[in-house]
Amino acid sequence: MIPLEFSTFIGRFHPLLVHLPIGFLVLAILLEWWQGFKKTATNGNLIANAWLLGGISAAAAALCGWYLGETGLYEEKDLFLHRWLGIAIVVIAFVGWYLKKNRTKYPKMLQNGFNVILLVSLFVEGHKGGNMTHGDTYLTEYAPKPIQGLLGTDYRNDSLPTFGNTDSLIVYRDLIVPIFEEKCFACHNNEVQRGGLNMAESEAFLAGGDNGAILLTANSAESELFRRITLPQKNIKFMPPTGNALTYDEIKTVEWWIEQGASFEDSISSMTIGENIRPVLLRRYGIDTTPKPWYETVRLPVLDNEKIRELEKEGFQVKSLGADNPLLDIKYVGNALTESKLQALASVKDHITWLSLARNDIADEWLSTVATFTNLTRLQLEKTPVSDKGVERLKGLRHLESLNLYGTQVTDGCLPIIQTLPGLQRVYLWDTQVTRQGAQGLQENVDGLSVIIGDAL
Repeated sequence: MIPLEFSTFIGRFHPLLVHLPIGFLVLAILLEWWQGFKKTATNGNLIANAWLLGGISAAAAALCGWYLGETGLYEEKDLFLHRWLGIAIVVIAFVGWYLKKNRTKYPKMLQNGFNVILLVSLFVEGHKGGNMTHGDTYLTEYAPKPIQGLLGTDYRNDSLPTFGNTDSLIVYRDLIVPIFEEKCFACHNNEVQRGGLNMAESEAFLAGGDNGAILLTANSAESELFRRITLPQKNIKFMPPTGNALTYDEIKTVEWWIEQGASFEDSISSMTIGENIRPVLLRRYGIDTTPKPWYETVRLPVLDNEKIRELEKEGFQVKSLGADNPLLDIKYVGNALTESKLQALASVKDHITWLSLARNDIADEWLSTVATFTNLTRLQLEKTPVSDKGVERLKGLRHLESLNLYGTQVTDGCLPIIQTLPGLQRVYLWDTQVTRQGAQGLQENVDGLSVIIGDAL
């Protein structure tokens, strides 16, 4: 008997192999039909060999697929038809190879009939496999409304759970409990406690059942709960035993929750959301966790128009980021910027997110005022006499994403300060005294930071 770990390893080759038989077999059929249409001499050996290769690769894909199905990540009702239709395709492919190899012995109608049967089988099998991997709605979710109506499908947004402020959403209460209520609580609640396990109360849940704790935080591989819901469904310890298995998305959600510490109180904003769980949260819950720029997350009241007019009198051009976003994009376009004019921005400092002071005679100490603009995400200082001392005054700007120092007096001495800006994604340093070696070291030391110094690093 193959160990579960090794059979899972074999099973995960299924997505890699499954496209080979499709390519071989469809190519063979199209080649046969094309030669028949052109009424050219049929290269029977080539077509027969393509069927043979299709059969061999289909057998390999079916074997890997069988082991993949044993992992328990797929519902049995979906897996059964997909599994046995895949085996049927293997049989059809080898029978088809025999027919094509001995094409003169069998009528053309039989040959074409086998072609059609295989194509239909491949289409149904591919559709079933796609549904198991991506969900039943994967193919038709974005189809035009008339086609959805014809197929009897309806993907309205209100079919997803609705949450208020998703940042304050409690992962266990709002995402995990609904899964357990549907799949687990019937047998593990305050009244019925099979195996001595009560999952309806957090303290009892942590205590476990007759065999001890079933939930080990931050390690799904050692969690008895996770092991039970991912065992092969024919295993006597598989949970839930009623056949109402957890879906792929549900399993991935539980796995993520466990590996984040299995907290009963943490909100989604306090957890790490990796690339593997992000599409699950969007697909199952309608929660878009794609990282957003800071200025899109800030909530402030709309600024008084009188304050904006006062700034415009000082020589500032003031624009809002949009009708629904009161944050400001400010640029100095007056004749001569002074420290007092810059300090006038302090009255709206929380609303400033983009600021351009480019091409002005700025003293380093003036940037102490800019450092108080806590929601600043873009700062343009190009073509100013700002030096390393000025950059040092900006180290409190935690949300600064873009800093333009092109044509300034900065040197490699400013790089340690730039490295401490946690939100910085881009810094422009060309036409400065920063060395190429220093710029390259900065980019290598800070993940996700793009350093522009005149040509590609």
